[in-house]
Amino acid sequence: MPKKFYVTTPIYYPSGNLHIGHAYTTTLADILKRYKDMQGYESFFLTGSDEHGQKIEEKAREARLTPIDYLEDKVESFKTLWKALKIDYTKFIRTTDSYHEETVKKIFTLLLDKGFIYKGNYEGLYCISCEEFLNADQIDENNMCKISNTKLELVKEETYFLKTSLFQEFMENEVLASEFLIPAYRRNEMLNSFVKPELKDLSVTRTSFSWGIPINEDPKHVVYVWLDALTNYITALGYLQNDDLNFQKFWADENTEILQLAGKEIIRFHSIYWPIILKSLGLRQPTHLLGHGWILSKDTKMSKSLGNVIDPIDMINKYGADALRFYIGYELPTEKDGNFTDDLFIESFNAHLANNVGNLISRTNQMITKYFDGFIENDNIVYDDNLTAKGIETINLYIQNMDQYKISDAIRNILDLGNACNKYIEETMPWNLAKEEKLDELKNVMATLQRNISIMVFLLKPILVENYADMIEQIGLNGVELTFDKINNWDKIIFKKLGDKKIIFKRVN
Repeated sequence: MPKKFYVTTPIYYPSGNLHIGHAYTTTLADILKRYKDMQGYESFFLTGSDEHGQKIEEKAREARLTPIDYLEDKVESFKTLWKALKIDYTKFIRTTDSYHEETVKKIFTLLLDKGFIYKGNYEGLYCISCEEFLNADQIDENNMCKISNTKLELVKEETYFLKTSLFQEFMENEVLASEFLIPAYRRNEMLNSFVKPELKDLSVTRTSFSWGIPINEDPKHVVYVWLDALTNYITALGYLQNDDLNFQKFWADENTEILQLAGKEIIRFHSIYWPIILKSLGLRQPTHLLGHGWILSKDTKMSKSLGNVIDPIDMINKYGADALRFYIGYELPTEKDGNFTDDLFIESFNAHLANNVGNLISRTNQMITKYFDGFIENDNIVYDDNLTAKGIETINLYIQNMDQYKISDAIRNILDLGNACNKYIEETMPWNLAKEEKLDELKNVMATLQRNISIMVFLLKPILVENYADMIEQIGLNGVELTFDKINNWDKIIFKKLGDKKIIFKRVN
């Protein structure tokens, strides 16, 4: 039986234009899903759209449309971006899908019957933009939401509460004492800011708007964002539905590796309320929740009001999907906030893709073509010990980092091997070996380069999906299916005659 991997992004709120943040989380998930596929896992990758709530209802009213009509082109824009970015998702869930709505009603009833939900009244300051009642530490001195910078409303209404206060000990001693939330420093953030000050019961229904999922027991109440949004991760798999095969395979099975990704502004909901909902339902917890940082522009948070929001479609149209995927994977490490500007993007593209990867492939291809008519005979080759050891070390470090979801570190391992190959060319000077007719030595040098560049290209496969076929063809492995086993045991690989040279990544001026 293959090992199983389930990866999710948050479901995105389709109320505004797409930005680089949408591309960030989804690209990370896609890279990890593709890596797991290379490792022989059976994988399931879920993304989607979070379509209910007061903000959608109001925006639809302003546009003189029904909410569902208002949403159609917004949801399509997500799918257009994922296609342009080469995102290989398994399923796209919409919270307006009938199976999801019906299952959310069942979940509400189940929690009510178990005594985890009760009716009461709520009074508090509500942020429509964040779809959340706020605590004092989330509100600035001007009575505005610190996250969305929007004016708050005083809301007083009947609601159903989830008894989150019952789970204080569970959160402190189990969830946030485990390795569930990564990176580790985020556990202390959640513990000290939200759990230890005392968990308050969570409002899970609203009555002041109607664009939501009405509960069977009291239809004037609609299920409010987090019980609706968070449960998508299990409703998409068939939880409480007739066909629950995917749920049994990718959630109920304790051996399945479940990774959930979310930006730091919604980590609280995923690391506190989601584990509590799962515990209340008697379900297992995800293996890990990876909380990544924000994307900054010159150390300032991107926002529409500042005019520094990056349109990912523009970047793809200018530089290609792989260039954006590479920047996200390498230059935006998950353990901290990352910066994104046009200048930084071009600088990174030229240094790493054009110079290190692209130029290395190109010059090696050119030398093999010039000195050996594009094909090195696979007999009596003596590979350079040091560069061979560097190649094997790179594979091991890459696997180690990718298994820990450290994509940026894994890409750095590949780039280090590229630097070692470029240095090896300068040290061995193949052009001099050719001039001096030291053909056996020249053959060993070029074969060593061809082998190590093949390692680099294979390890870049989950990231550079548009250019992988061209890169593999340029190094003499057109149509050859590489695996981790093969790149560790080169006797299983026969290189083919090289075709015409192509420029894979053209330097940007």
